[in-house]
Amino acid sequence: MGIAGFARWLLLPAGALALSLGAASTQAQTDGVSQETRQLCAPDALRLCKDFVPDVPKITACMTAKKMQVSPACRAAMDRETRDRAARARLQTTGSVRN
Repeated sequence: MGIAGFARWLLLPAGALALSLGAASTQAQTDGVSQETRQLCAPDALRLCKDFVPDVPKITACMTAKKMQVSPACRAAMDRETRDRAARARLQTTGSVRN
């Protein structure tokens, strides 16, 4: 495979992931993954979970299952997402108890 063929092979999955992540960015509130986390974790998602592109929930599950294999930046972003989600859940629970 020549350089052009390799570049095309590399760019097609990257493009598919970018499209799926970009289209899914409007779902960020639904699936709970921020745009920052998507950007930091996209290389890891391509490396570890490319079989699930463009299914964002499956990519998310795959990344969670392979969390110890992701880059430190991605892992930190995933940890922030988890903390933020827990904090939002606590606020919703606290808010509903007070009302």
